[in-house]
Order: sequence, then structure tokens, then C-alpha cells
Amino acid sequence: MNSWLDQVRLDHALRKLQQGNTKAWEEIYQLLYPSIFRYIFSLIRDYYQAEDITQEVFIRIEKYKRRYIPGTNVKAWVYQMAKNLVYTKKKQMREIPLESDKLDFIIDSSRQKPTTDLSFVQEALDCLTEVEKQIVTLHLYGGLKHYETAQVLHLPYSKVRSSYTYALSKIRKKLGGISYE
Repeated sequence: MNSWLDQVRLDHALRKLQQGNTKAWEEIYQLLYPSIFRYIFSLIRDYYQAEDITQEVFIRIEKYKRRYIPGTNVKAWVYQMAKNLVYTKKKQMREIPLESDKLDFIIDSSRQKPTTDLSFVQEALDCLTEVEKQIVTLHLYGGLKHYETAQVLHLPYSKVRSSYTYALSKIRKKLGGISYE
């Protein structure tokens, strides 16, 4: 989901969906699901919740398809929905009062489906500010270009580029100066 052609295909499919062509769903789903899921999972870190929120994104695409303006950036529109849903979900999770004796029932470590130990990635991301985390995850997990990330986060393009570069240098420092380029 990184090419200009995919963006054009998405725009065309969403236009068809707006006109009532339900067959356009398949193309929209195939083009967006993997990157949207990766982005949401990177923020939530719970496989099943990420699946649920990703499905909710597609429900919202259907619900708000008439609000999409043809010719604009589909990915920015969809990632904005995904970001809003994640923050709403996180806010709801913080608002649920828990009694300590009920925590054992609620906490289930098996809900984090990937079995590879990626804790070092989370540790590296923990050294970043919230905005830097969003920029890095949208670019790396979501596959968005910097200008698309700027649209989603409502930031100037130059701020996104400089923050991304600075965030990568902070991550390299945290990981011990290892360069992966």
C-alpha cells in the first residue's frame, strides 16, 4: 500500500462504493486491511482488540462513505478514523474502574497473539514522545508517507520529517547505536 497507483485504486473503489457498488468493498478491504491492522496493533498491542478496532474502521468507512471527498487522500481519511477509534478505545479502557481482586480474571496474556519477543521494539518506542511515536508507527507500521502522516496528524510536513529523523536517532541511541540502514 505504498504506491500512487494504490491511492488511485482506493479513490476509484470508494467512489464506486459511494454509488452503491458493494463489490468495491473487496478492493478497499484488500488494499487497506493489512496496513490499518498493523498500525492499530502497534498502538494497542493486543491482537484481538486490534482486530476489533480494524473492523470498526471498516464499519465507519461504510457509515461515512458519503463524507469522503473524491480526489482527496483516502489513506489519510481512513487513518484519521483509525487513530480516533484507538484513542477512544484507550480512553474507555482507562475509565473502567477495576477492583484488584478481579484483575486476574481480566488480564489474559494469551491475548497478545504474536509469539515473537518484540519487547525491545516497545522499549525503543518508549523513549519517544507521543507525537514521535505516532509519526514512527504511521510510517513504519501503517506504510504512510511523511506527507500522509502530516495530513493524519494535522502537522506541517517539515515537522513530521524532522520529528521522524530525530525519533530514529533516539531509537538508535536507545538500542546502542545500531544502524539498520
